[in-house]
Amino acid sequence: MKFTAKTDCTLIELILAHHPGMSNSKAKKMIENYKVKCGESILKLPVDAVLKGQVVEFLQREAIKTVKVDDFRLRIVYEDKWLIVAHKPFGIVSSGDTLKEGQTLFTQIRSYLRSKYGMREQLFVVHRLDKAVEGLIMFARSEAVKEKLQENWKQINKYYVAQTTAIPAEKSGTIHSWLREEEHMKMVSYEQEVPGSKEAITHYRVLKTMGQYALIEIKLETGRKNQIRIHLSSIGCPIVGDRRYNDDDRTVKSIKLLSYKLEFEHPVTRQFMKFNLPIPRNFEFPGGR
Repeated sequence: MKFTAKTDCTLIELILAHHPGMSNSKAKKMIENYKVKCGESILKLPVDAVLKGQVVEFLQREAIKTVKVDDFRLRIVYEDKWLIVAHKPFGIVSSGDTLKEGQTLFTQIRSYLRSKYGMREQLFVVHRLDKAVEGLIMFARSEAVKEKLQENWKQINKYYVAQTTAIPAEKSGTIHSWLREEEHMKMVSYEQEVPGSKEAITHYRVLKTMGQYALIEIKLETGRKNQIRIHLSSIGCPIVGDRRYNDDDRTVKSIKLLSYKLEFEHPVTRQFMKFNLPIPRNFEFPGGR
């Protein structure tokens, strides 16, 4: 549900204005039970300020379930009989050859499902995140659901946030190029299509700046390998910690890139699904770990 503030007010005053007769205690409980979003800010207190004309959205809290699979802590954001959304940590491969990569997130989730529902349980890869990237990732529990999701992939909204080592010249924009994998499996960006290249489109906007650093939201139109990393580097704003596309040693274990929001129509129920993770505090401070 969404409320629009007709005057400058506090959060609790906004709720009471839209729910005449509601008690203060019930209004406070509503704040506790929902994730309250105003623009890019999260409101948590009854006295938090809301300005005239601002839209305040009350979202269901994602109950992230943590389960232990062997020695791995698996975080499940959403699960039904058709698909599963998980929070991938940095440092683990999404999917791939287990002989080469060792345990992957795919194998951990499949093990979890098989221990819960039986050994016939199947899992299918819908998309991937780089090993160094954390955040929301989705898997299908049948091949038919996988195909439906991939057929409508352009209609799925995929948002990331990145901390960059420089501030873009424009506060928002679109990066359009052709990417091709070349020597040492590194992606190279070209302004025009070249043999073996694939079109890549990235939309971005600056959320805030911190000295020479920027916190940037990215919306993908295409999903090519290393697309965000190479596109931000191509406009002179490489991601903090990304040694592959920038000589940056400010972080050791991970780059500051998070898959923080997924929005899509459920391929079976047709319900609008929306999942998002909070932006970690260490994304908002230069060189934070």
